[in-house]
Amino acid sequence: MNDRTDALLSAPPLPTLLRFSLPIILGNIFQQLYNIVDAMAVGRFLGDLPLSGISVASPVMDILYALLLGASIGVGVLVAQLCGAGDWDRLRRVHAAALLGGAGVTLGLSALGFALSERVLLSQGTDPAAVAQAMRYLRVILGGLVFCFLSNYFASVLRSCGNSRTPFVVLLTSSTLHAALDVLLCGVLRLGIYGVACSTVFCQIFSTVWLALYAEKNLAFLCLSRADLRPDGALAAEIFGFAWAAALQQAVVMIGRFLVQGMLTPLGGEAVTGYNMSLRTEQFLFCFSQGVSAAMVVGLSQNLGHGNRSRVRRFYFTGVAVEVTLLALLGTATRLFAPEIIGLFSSNAAVIDAGARYTGTMAYLYLFAFLGEVIQGFFRGIGRLRLTMTASLLQVLLRVALSYLLIPVWGVYGICVAVAAGWVLLVAIEGAYSLAVARRFRA
Repeated sequence: MNDRTDALLSAPPLPTLLRFSLPIILGNIFQQLYNIVDAMAVGRFLGDLPLSGISVASPVMDILYALLLGASIGVGVLVAQLCGAGDWDRLRRVHAAALLGGAGVTLGLSALGFALSERVLLSQGTDPAAVAQAMRYLRVILGGLVFCFLSNYFASVLRSCGNSRTPFVVLLTSSTLHAALDVLLCGVLRLGIYGVACSTVFCQIFSTVWLALYAEKNLAFLCLSRADLRPDGALAAEIFGFAWAAALQQAVVMIGRFLVQGMLTPLGGEAVTGYNMSLRTEQFLFCFSQGVSAAMVVGLSQNLGHGNRSRVRRFYFTGVAVEVTLLALLGTATRLFAPEIIGLFSSNAAVIDAGARYTGTMAYLYLFAFLGEVIQGFFRGIGRLRLTMTASLLQVLLRVALSYLLIPVWGVYGICVAVAAGWVLLVAIEGAYSLAVARRFRA
């Protein structure tokens, strides 16, 4: 057991959570910089049509990425429990099965994306010229999707084993490299939207190789033998039970955003682009709430596996307090500087106006999103992944239904009401129940 895992199992929850979550938060930020730098490079170097292509492609890419990230999070819960219990032999077999199974599923998703992406985008009534740009970008991204899975998977496993620093260092390095490659391929060599996509895939390959080599060298229980690769139906079913619910829980949120984007089409391309740029800002803010939640999940899972039930409750309540404090700071900054934030992505006044209306309105309403994130993290950490998936599905259904009703009447403000109502519903469904469950975790 390493020092970081010992801290998760015995040190005071607040400083432990802050120390463990900081690299995850920073890693999340640099992960978001992949897409943010893409949008900024395209908007500045190539103009509005390629930027529209990136914004149209984003929901498709986000859905696929969410599935892969969610599956990695689900498996990470199981890995953290086994790490806390010190069951290294079983952990190694879980690692082998999840690695091979996840790579196979990702290749299937890539094939599905190649077959369906263009017709799905066109079915929304999106401008064919923007769809053509989006497909140039997506074909490269889909070709390298397996490396997106592998880099996210190895990062999740390392964090579950108590190491949040190495994934951050890798993301910091690869994001810096990604920004430099964007400028080189897009701004200097004029490879257009292909250059942006190639930069993204190359950096995912770079991250995968680094993380895999680090895991093999430093974590002996992740070094696989031929015996570990034997099929095990019961183990595969257990892994699937952790992975599928977490994957769907992440994906349904992105699917909801995708459906809402289609409803925005009648408002014009600038409104769609402004909304998608505001979502990039939103995802940046969520780096903080999701980082705290992810750190809390590892702490909960390891302590549950180790039998430290009272620390499960303490980690949860500490996570809630940290999330509320973060929102007070971030919400204020977002409210004050919404137009300037959206202006980083585009100089088009109509795009900035649409994005700033959404971002400024939502600034303090993100409280419900942050609370929802920590509540969802609590249930993920104790293995109640189906509950988090069901709650997410219900809130997305409400969001889509209200968007359909309100966008024609209130435009961008209709989306604000719909999204906030979904978050409130999620907190209402799970909040009181989470407190009741947390009280059961006593020494």
